[in-house]
Amino acid sequence: MSISNETLQAMIRDYQGLELSDEELELVRPELENYFSELKKLEDLDLSNVFSGRLMDLVE
Repeated sequence: MSISNETLQAMIRDYQGLELSDEELELVRPELENYFSELKKLEDLDLSNVFSGRLMDLVE
């Protein structure tokens, strides 16, 4: 997933982040791309046969 510099700048502005130049954004972009790639893997993970730990009644 590729994100334009304009979109990155808007996201940074929305969260009151530091202003970054286009060159600085290019340094950050590989890490963001990696993050989104890993996030996509988690979204695609099939957990339909996994019992939820939230349903367990633990005695403390």
